Amino acid sequence: MVEVTRFGEVTRVRMWTWRTAAVGYDVSAYVVRGVVIDTGFRHVAEHFAGALQSLRPRGIVVTHWHEDHAGNVPELAAGWPMWMSDYTEQKLRERQQVKLYRHLTWGRPRALVHPVQTFDFAPLQAVATPGHSPDHHVVFDPETRDLFSGDLWLGTRVRIMGANENPYEIIDSLTRAIALEPLRMFDAHRGLIDQPDVALRAKRAWLQDTVGEIERLLDAGESERSILRAVLEGEERTALVSQGEYSRRNLVRAVARRRAQRVLASC
Repeated sequence: MVEVTRFGEVTRVRMWTWRTAAVGYDVSAYVVRGVVIDTGFRHVAEHFAGALQSLRPRGIVVTHWHEDHAGNVPELAAGWPMWMSDYTEQKLRERQQVKLYRHLTWGRPRALVHPVQTFDFAPLQAVATPGHSPDHHVVFDPETRDLFSGDLWLGTRVRIMGANENPYEIIDSLTRAIALEPLRMFDAHRGLIDQPDVALRAKRAWLQDTVGEIERLLDAGESERSILRAVLEGEERTALVSQGEYSRRNLVRAVARRRAQRVLASC
């Protein structure tokens, strides 16, 4: 299903199915200055394509390769100009394997086979903000100071982390987004955030404090299990459903990996 909502010059296209609703998920694409930001997921391909025909954008910007954001790129690339990073394009051309729960929730995108016709999406700017994924970008409108944050923010105290996410890069990316001084922020899963500076700073502060506490306990010789309980209030069922791909434990492990890298570098 697709729901179209307007916030002045910004149009939100919110997408969900009964499966995503059952687990409390939806995702949004945004249209601003004739540019679509992200393409939603494969299970809503027909509805999203219909919305695009009505909105008649001049092109599409893809924030990162994950299937809830780039799921319809392979089909839409045949008819619309697009901008995406080289890394994003490579991932989509390789057609990534996804675990069953992701296939059921979002759908596995087909391989991108069409050539990507690029376009000038100025005055919008794509700003690299890695951490959630290596190719993650936010989109910023310097004239209105609207920020389209993709999966950079997602909430202040997000304890769950993907197996390949990097909390240190996320902290740096949040700092980069704060420096843009946005007046409004449009989150891919939570919609309009009216006080983005407060939200971004709160997330950065929480993540810095949490990473710091995990580092302290690792230095003290505490186990992964004890740190998980003490800092993140234990695990939750998402870890079981995703077979560990998304879990609170991954945040502890990401900090432990960085700590090990620092130890090796100092030897």
